Amino acid sequence: MRAIAAVIFVASLSFGPAVPALAEDAVPGHAVLARATDDALIIWDASPVVASIVRSKLSDADADALLKRDALRILAANAANIGNAARSVTVRIVYSKTGAVSPVYGTPTFTGIERYATLTASGPDVRSDRDRWKELDPKSAVPGWAVFKVTGLLPPRSG
Repeated sequence: MRAIAAVIFVASLSFGPAVPALAEDAVPGHAVLARATDDALIIWDASPVVASIVRSKLSDADADALLKRDALRILAANAANIGNAARSVTVRIVYSKTGAVSPVYGTPTFTGIERYATLTASGPDVRSDRDRWKELDPKSAVPGWAVFKVTGLLPPRSG
């Protein structure tokens, strides 16, 4: 049953309502605005970013900093679609876990979805002064109202 739920979730990421197109520096992966009111929820499949983290062998701290900034960019891209009555907004960061290479298909097998982290902010903070935090450069401080919480594990990065 869990495998079926994971397949349905991945399919929803592939066919659900997509984030509006971003500029050329778009965040890799696919995001879905799952709930736009009350406690708004954006689900971001960060699989391409996590694969890049593994290939680059980034430390957990550097990986978290990258994912936090990218989640903020996902939030910014969706801010206009979130209802004005939303009390909070959460970006749930997930990635596809892979297993051994299938001898039949010659590609890694799908072993599930990892809920890695969340980035949460209050609705009023998201709606306030959007232009100042939407275009953060890598050296700018992330707004203090954006709470990043790790809830899972990143894949191992061997040396």
